[in-house]
Amino acid sequence: MKKRKLRQSAKYTIIISIFLLAVNVILGYVLIQQSKSAMTELMNERMLDVSNTAAASLDGDLLASIDENSMNSDAYNEIVRDLRLFQNNIDLEYIYTVKDMGDGSFGFIIDPDPEDPGLYGEKVTYTDALYKASLGTPGVDDESFEDRWGTFYSAYSPVFDSNGNVAGIVGVDFNAKWYKNQIKRYTTSIIIISVLSLLIGAIVVILITSQVRRRLNGVYNELNSLALDIERLNKEMSSNSGTNDSSNLTAKDFELSNSGNRKSLHLTKDAIGALGDKINSMHDEMTHYISYVKEQAYTDSMTGVGNKTAYLDLVKRLNKKIEKKTASFAIAVFDVNGLKKVNDNLGHEYGDMIICDTALIIKRVFANSHVFRIGGDEFITILEGRYTDKYIIELFKDIDNELASFNEKEKTYEMTLSFSKGASVFRAESDSDYQTVFKRADEAMYANKGQYYRQFGDRRKRED
Repeated sequence: MKKRKLRQSAKYTIIISIFLLAVNVILGYVLIQQSKSAMTELMNERMLDVSNTAAASLDGDLLASIDENSMNSDAYNEIVRDLRLFQNNIDLEYIYTVKDMGDGSFGFIIDPDPEDPGLYGEKVTYTDALYKASLGTPGVDDESFEDRWGTFYSAYSPVFDSNGNVAGIVGVDFNAKWYKNQIKRYTTSIIIISVLSLLIGAIVVILITSQVRRRLNGVYNELNSLALDIERLNKEMSSNSGTNDSSNLTAKDFELSNSGNRKSLHLTKDAIGALGDKINSMHDEMTHYISYVKEQAYTDSMTGVGNKTAYLDLVKRLNKKIEKKTASFAIAVFDVNGLKKVNDNLGHEYGDMIICDTALIIKRVFANSHVFRIGGDEFITILEGRYTDKYIIELFKDIDNELASFNEKEKTYEMTLSFSKGASVFRAESDSDYQTVFKRADEAMYANKGQYYRQFGDRRKRED
């Protein structure tokens, strides 16, 4: 009887151990897949943020001027310095600039790698993300590719010139081996923790089962002793009464309790929960870093307003809303008057002061709207919501008042700050895309600029 109880206890222990093993295998597999997915997503976001930041920091006009004879020129060296700043301070393998060669292929413009740089015009491996960037939209490779430098995952971001054209593309490479090692490291960590969790759970189950078994064995021995005493008592009573009738009482089996199971499973769950807390903590830290990089990538460093990349992202969203017939917005376009003359006569530092003051005035009036600097002295404000032409006229009056007050009380230079402006409201019944609305606003701005030059006797045509 006792042996049968021990065998039943061992059976429960084996069943619980198999259950714990199955749970750990399933949870381990799920965590490994989630870790791979999260790692891939975070790596793609980081690559795009780095390439966007680098692209936003480059002068598109300088990049467009580079050709095979530009090595060691001032423009060439300036771009090399900017690219090496990223390569030396961010954990990436390579950073470089390429362009569409016009024949369906892409070639290097500048590769700042000091050991084995790609030469001007040397072909770059074609990917869908690279082609996407050549059309003006940042892209990241879904799969790694191999070239003579190694195997990489890459992201590409367009660099725009002052006319809004793609002057080149910034590419950043991350070593595929590094990515695989990261995945392997997290997978190994999860496997180790899962195995330890299984062992600890099994040990806890065995300990609890052993304690329960010892206790039940003690109860069994006590009941068996009691049954023997009762049997002897019955025999004595039968002998004394002269009868041969006796009641042979025996102890019954007692099934082992499963009370230990739930506790051991709870401990296993706690171990896996600790792993989940670790992954969540890492995710929170990387999310904070990515948010910081995104802020840098979408802000114009000189004026503090949104840059061309942020502007194009919003335009893309508005076009999607137009397609879904849920769009409602207005555009205001601004362009500084006489900036070329200021730069020529007083220098670009003086011109930068004019640009920053223009941004300041626009932000004061359009504080709750999107303000972007999309060119040297060109600003755009996008007002999302329902607006009328009459409301825009009132905002422009506020701009004029703010500009007059600034010229009277705040400016630190002799010349009068002035900029032309134009606006347009989205018409759902006739406007098929964002560009149609922008064109009306841009034409209105140039009409306003023409009035300014006629008023002040300047006949130049759209120099600024």
